[in-house]
Amino acid sequence: MGGAVVRVLVADDNALIRLGLRAALGELDDVQGVEEAANGVEAVERVRQGDIDVVLLDVRMPVLDGLGALPDLVPRATVVMLTHTDDLEVVTEAMRLGASGYIIHGSLAPEVLGSALRACLAGGTFTAGLPSLIPSSPSPQAPAVRPGGLSAREAEVMDAVARGLTNHEIARALFLSEKTVKNHINSIFNKLGVATRAQAVAVWLSPQVGP
Repeated sequence: MGGAVVRVLVADDNALIRLGLRAALGELDDVQGVEEAANGVEAVERVRQGDIDVVLLDVRMPVLDGLGALPDLVPRATVVMLTHTDDLEVVTEAMRLGASGYIIHGSLAPEVLGSALRACLAGGTFTAGLPSLIPSSPSPQAPAVRPGGLSAREAEVMDAVARGLTNHEIARALFLSEKTVKNHINSIFNKLGVATRAQAVAVWLSPQVGP
């Protein structure tokens, strides 16, 4: 977050989870304030008032759930989904609707939340708790061309993007220059027909395209 202070809205119908998240966020120096909402309607109303930088949004809530609230929240704040489910369709839909991150409950340590805030506020993506959906490394038997028209190298880069790595981290992991990584990502965007990393992750995780 580069020293910038941020205001976070925690939207979850479980008061104990809100309390736990407030405590975890309180350990992060860059978090200036934490507010709460018990459902999607409350979240949308609060974000419309302004000055909320990040929304930690539960998928399943009464009145209006997280997916239903996303279209109103995304233009106004960075949204990271919080949920108990690792259902691929839910993850894909959340990313398609503009969520920048997706964290499974059980992966909500302060350091994880801090990493999520930093990555998503910088325009990247972040996921935690999805090992069964996003492979930690590319398959050694990866074909020369992968679904979506991606080359084997582009597929490696896309796998890393889906895991929330920055261009710098991808470059180090794959022994590439950052310029080469950026070129690969631009090519991936063109082939997948997307304009942002979050949209690319959503397409990549879809059963028709993904790894």
